[in-house]
Amino acid sequence: MTEDRSHALSGLVAKRAEIAGQIVEARTALRQLLIDLDHVDAAIRIFDPDFDVDGIRPKAPAAPYAVSYRGEFVRVVLDVMREAKGPMSTKEIARHVMAGRGVNSADPVALQLFSRRTRALLYHYRDRGMIRSIKANDPGRRRFNLWEITV
Repeated sequence: MTEDRSHALSGLVAKRAEIAGQIVEARTALRQLLIDLDHVDAAIRIFDPDFDVDGIRPKAPAAPYAVSYRGEFVRVVLDVMREAKGPMSTKEIARHVMAGRGVNSADPVALQLFSRRTRALLYHYRDRGMIRSIKANDPGRRRFNLWEITV
């Protein structure tokens, strides 16, 4: 019983040290951000000493794994489909996109997010005639299982 507790205790000590290290790192990053903000405020005051910098609303950070349907995301999806030896599933295409962006494709939440975005893009380009959906008889799948490029 004592041996089990020592393993659990050492694991908890290691986890606490990890979290404490992340806090130190976050505080350092926060300190640098505050310094950067002060410098930008000072630069604004150089151009307009009466400008109300406190009235500037903070801008929300970009969503994680943000994509643009007019840029890189479209290019990567179409390139993957052009290089494919045959029809591909939405998940296969999404995994290729994730790998190209350095996102862990083993993360089920990220994979679901990228699959949903990829599927939306595929339907968009299917409606424009660039991509064809192929029905397959795989159980547990949606209406269309596979996709291929037509042009």
